[in-house]
Amino acid sequence: MSQYQTNGTVPPTRAQQQIERLQLILAERNQQLQAAEQKLTQTEITNKLARRNTRWFMALCTLLIVAMTVGGVA
Repeated sequence: MSQYQTNGTVPPTRAQQQIERLQLILAERNQQLQAAEQKLTQTEITNKLARRNTRWFMALCTLLIVAMTVGGVA
């Protein structure tokens, strides 16, 4: 029985391999998270612009209705 089996430790080379594997997984997950955050930010910007455009359109329609009413067209 080896010393690693008797005291329950892992040989350093295997432990180092495990650490490197986990670091690669973490780096990949971080990259995925950053991509998702960028996509979310872009969606938020798009939604903000869409809301602003909708408000302008509603204001223009209201102004047009008022102008037509005052002018006697409607």
